[in-house]
Amino acid sequence: MDNNVKSNTNFWTEISKYKIYVPYYQRDYAQGRCDGGRIDNIRKVFVEELYQAITDPKGEEICHLGLVFGSYDEDNKTFIAVDGQQRLTTIFLLHWFVAWREGKLSNYEKSLKNFSWDTRSYSSQFVALLFNIKPFDIKLSNNVIKAIKTHYNYFSIWENDPTVKGMLTMVEEIETQYPNEDGLCAKLFSNDCNIRYDILRLEKNSDGRTYLKMNSRGRSLTTFELFKSKFIDNYSSFATKFDTDWLIFMLAMSKNENDDFADPDVSYMNFINEYTYLILKSKDNKDSDTYKDFIEAKLKDNQIDVPFISFKEYKPAFDKNVDCFSNFFNWIIDNYEKIKRVDEELGFKPDKKEWEFFLDKIIKSHKPNFTHRAKFLSLFKYANLTKFDVLNEKLYRKWNRVFRNLIENSDIDAAKFGDICETVNRINNSDIYVYLSCDEELDTFDKGQVKEEIAKAKQILNGGNEWESKIIEAEKYAFFKGAIRFLFQDAEGNVTDESWKGFDTKLENARKYFKPEKDAKNCLKDEYNNANLLKSLLSRFENENFWSVLNWSHRTFNNKAETWRYYLLNSNIVNPIHQLLMGEIAILIREPSEEDFAQNTLYQLSNTMLLDFVMKRIPDSWIRDYHFHKAIFPSGTGVFLNASDRDNILDSFALDVETKVPDTKFLYGSDINFKYEGHNFQWYRTDFVYLMKNDARQFKNENATEETEKYYCRDVRNIKGVDEFKSILKEIVEDSQEKANSTPSDINIEQ
Repeated sequence: MDNNVKSNTNFWTEISKYKIYVPYYQRDYAQGRCDGGRIDNIRKVFVEELYQAITDPKGEEICHLGLVFGSYDEDNKTFIAVDGQQRLTTIFLLHWFVAWREGKLSNYEKSLKNFSWDTRSYSSQFVALLFNIKPFDIKLSNNVIKAIKTHYNYFSIWENDPTVKGMLTMVEEIETQYPNEDGLCAKLFSNDCNIRYDILRLEKNSDGRTYLKMNSRGRSLTTFELFKSKFIDNYSSFATKFDTDWLIFMLAMSKNENDDFADPDVSYMNFINEYTYLILKSKDNKDSDTYKDFIEAKLKDNQIDVPFISFKEYKPAFDKNVDCFSNFFNWIIDNYEKIKRVDEELGFKPDKKEWEFFLDKIIKSHKPNFTHRAKFLSLFKYANLTKFDVLNEKLYRKWNRVFRNLIENSDIDAAKFGDICETVNRINNSDIYVYLSCDEELDTFDKGQVKEEIAKAKQILNGGNEWESKIIEAEKYAFFKGAIRFLFQDAEGNVTDESWKGFDTKLENARKYFKPEKDAKNCLKDEYNNANLLKSLLSRFENENFWSVLNWSHRTFNNKAETWRYYLLNSNIVNPIHQLLMGEIAILIREPSEEDFAQNTLYQLSNTMLLDFVMKRIPDSWIRDYHFHKAIFPSGTGVFLNASDRDNILDSFALDVETKVPDTKFLYGSDINFKYEGHNFQWYRTDFVYLMKNDARQFKNENATEETEKYYCRDVRNIKGVDEFKSILKEIVEDSQEKANSTPSDINIEQ
């Protein structure tokens, strides 16, 4: 096989000298295939790159198509395309279209006719027809597809041929992207055309079928192979890496549960896209949509490949420091097991789930989130700071622990990730404890957690390994997940030498109250699994704590882990939490207050059976405004906290036993059903009272718009006492009876 390569040639140079055949054994033309995904993306971007190359005003934009394999027959001046027929067909169609639209097809027709799909009757007939399509055949719309399909020699049966169908699609794409402008012929039909490729000459007079079989070129290039060829074209020194050390690692990453190797290309592309996103967001902190294509181009469902992105989009991440990519890749390969060991040792393992290594989430066929990306970012920064040296596990353990805590306790999404990158990139010391001990801020992470990490770093540096071990042990206990400032703050939320002395006592009591395992639904040990611990906490609230803490839409009245975590970390109730963890769990006696809603509600929650009832019947609840009331929500099963007039009045009526909250003045439900003199009523949440029948409101006039005209009801918001209320109920009944008497069969009052 002659490996002589003809470099930087172009289609016009070749087609002017040689007939170019696509042999019969080649697969169909696939670049024009429609799949709603990868191939559509490739076609669109490819046509765009071709256009940019021939319209660049400076003539510097080169579109290099890579290697084309084929056999020359110099005697007959022919070239048989063994590999590259897809690209050559697209370039042929581009040349034909530009010449056709500029009305210059006759100038280049003789040479362009040198291109053909050999022995495929429909394909070769279609290509021949193209030279009979004249621009004047369709003057008004200038629509190329219409011009082709309305020609008298066009046969619709050709569209059953996938190659013809693909050519039509490609021509349509070219017309969509290429504005109607003159002058493109001069740039395309030139030996200096900026659309170029290399040709690898095969054996003389060989059609290359043996070569084709050996190299399995019958399948389409994967996205990674396309990326790899462009990468090597731009950074040739890394050519061998892709097929040696890096490939071995990616093969290992692609193993499935049965230890079978899968295609490593997906793992390759996942890693490259995540790295590119990280670098570009670090360089250019823009809005959340910037560079999202890279992280959306991930393996999903049954996709066999990831979407195609033009290589020019990748170049800004590699151009200035491609060595950084190589160094980081090599560093991960060399230290993968160490990184994994540290991460697993320090990781917070979710309930009933296996621990998942963030690097595996980045590289393998999973869907990483921004928590994984933030960990990937911190790993990259650490590797950079240590100049990609052999991993020092002791030093990296400190780094990993701090960022584990910061990331776990911060809300990180696409909108914030650029700022996170900027913050992490400011770090200038791989010993993160030393960096934090200088009170260096890590803004964009949760501020409370940053202050906590600074305080813990100082304590560890002052107290040594003993304190580090104690802190790590506490961080991993129960649902704490690295946030433990409640163990070393004083009653005012300050951190001092004295406040650290209470650490052991608080941790001991925390272990007494909370289960060691991560039980999301019930985090308290059996002896505390009731309302009393929460009552004890609420009984120590100041009135001003009420709205800042309890008016919270993430479920306040239960013993779930997320609820207690919310209380423990809430900066507004540091003193009540401090007292609780110091062992003061007796429920303090509060005073009720008719004038102060906050004071009265805290009294009701801590010193009556209200909280016991709520935690049992409506545990996923919180306090909110609801139809003129303050309510323990959700609505239909809630408790109105400021409806004492309603509750006092209805206390005189026959109510279902389930409606009353035991040992309190409260009623359960925002809509209360009751009976009076044999009639059914409902006091609705808006403080309207309705006459009911069969659990539905009785209509007075279905077509009316006003509530009191549509139903038998009254607004009772300003009612004064039981007697006045009963009078209103009688009015409602009399109103319905009058209506019944006037239309005898329409109304049937339930007696």
